[in-house]
Amino acid sequence: MSQLAKIVFTLLFLVEYVLSGCNEKWKTIVKTGKNGEEKSGSKRDLVNHLMAGDDIRFSLNNGEYFTSIQSAILTGNENICVQALFHISKSGYNNFQSDAYWWFLYVCTSGHVHMSRWSVGAHTDRGQTKTTNDITWFARSRSCQSQPIFCNLETGEKKCGDVSLLANSVLNGASVKVLNPQNGYITSFTNIVVSGDGLSVAGQYPWHVSQSTVNNHVEFQSNVYWWASIWSTTGQVEMSRWNVGEHTSRGKNRMNTPMEWFVDDCWTLAYSHNSSGHETDGSLDLLVGAVLAGRKVRVKMGSYIVEPDNLYIRNGHVSAQLLGHLSKNTMFDFQTDVYWYWQIVSTTGDVETVRYNIGSTHNRGNSADKHAITWFIETRSWSKVLTTSSTGSVTHGSKANLITALQAGSQLRLVVHEAVDSFSITEADNIAIEKTEVVAQSVRYIRDENGNGNIPRRFRTPPYWKFTSTATDGNQRAVWWKLGEHTSLPASTERYPVDWIVG
Repeated sequence: MSQLAKIVFTLLFLVEYVLSGCNEKWKTIVKTGKNGEEKSGSKRDLVNHLMAGDDIRFSLNNGEYFTSIQSAILTGNENICVQALFHISKSGYNNFQSDAYWWFLYVCTSGHVHMSRWSVGAHTDRGQTKTTNDITWFARSRSCQSQPIFCNLETGEKKCGDVSLLANSVLNGASVKVLNPQNGYITSFTNIVVSGDGLSVAGQYPWHVSQSTVNNHVEFQSNVYWWASIWSTTGQVEMSRWNVGEHTSRGKNRMNTPMEWFVDDCWTLAYSHNSSGHETDGSLDLLVGAVLAGRKVRVKMGSYIVEPDNLYIRNGHVSAQLLGHLSKNTMFDFQTDVYWYWQIVSTTGDVETVRYNIGSTHNRGNSADKHAITWFIETRSWSKVLTTSSTGSVTHGSKANLITALQAGSQLRLVVHEAVDSFSITEADNIAIEKTEVVAQSVRYIRDENGNGNIPRRFRTPPYWKFTSTATDGNQRAVWWKLGEHTSLPASTERYPVDWIVG
């Protein structure tokens, strides 16, 4: 057995043996018809999962399209509506369209499906489609804790739980969701921070598109904007709105509301190091083995914690792109003229930060620093069910097993073997099944390149979104669209060995 295989085996054994409380599987909760009828299961059960902070996924097209959600809200008659935003227009099952647009979905248990299309890099409406569909809904409990760890009134006063327990969970790697009990709106966070005195927690989420209620369901507004938010245990919600595809503000305001905070504590420390990249706790081998085994990762710098959008391993070190962050004045509020605050952090201690106006090519400054970093790994079980060669032949598992797992609701992560000791690790933002083949789109990636010395990766200039479509036939197609402009580089097709890992 290779040293790497020993690391992975040891990791999986420890996780399964020591941390048996995080073994909840995805379950089919309800199947709804075009008119919102329950074809099997119960909408009430799905609402219960939502209100407990559980993870939710859905499938369309008779089990041939799958995606996770970015946010959800309760509507009338025990219906819920969810936003699924991470999809780029396709031509065929594994080709991008040459004139790309975002393909936003609002999907409801009432059967309503609203598709809103907007050009990548421009505020150009590419059409709306409103239909009704049969939908399958999946859920997975986030932890054995189904009650909120903390609740605040709109004044910030405690209603239940203990804010110090929430803060301690965050600092120990737990991911968090927040629920507004007044309207049933729930979201996770792309980054979260604990105040210096440990008495306040604030989380940010930028991936939400403007919406309006129509009878018993919710749709996108006709002239959409990004609706970024910061939620804090003070009871305040700060909101910043920007047109999709351009640097035009649609307003900034704040309000106070009661909140319920749910934690997912299925995380454990894998590795920490000082600003020079020297180990202070855990094991770099453990972290590398976990990443290659498909485990999700969270990183902590001081009291700031982020879940990466993608990971890269080169020369035995790990890099992570942190993309879900907009500029702030304080932990509680956005700047008036916001910009993207993107980072690549590495186990060498190197942290690169680039800043660009949201919806624009305008650069607001770059920096390179050294930081002490703690790396947490998810303790849930992930399973490699398939490995495909660069020609699409099966070298481990089977395509049938992959399809079976996906149709049961599983998430999918890809480990792409780009070169000797170079691996790109992404999550499938959406998944399509075409007969015996599977194709996964990953859209949360900014163009990068190998760094100097031991640094695995660094951003390239100017910035381009990198959208990939990886198929079990061995092809990975990639397109690059410039930040803030509707212009692209030539598309490419590569052929790589890929590990297909479900969980």
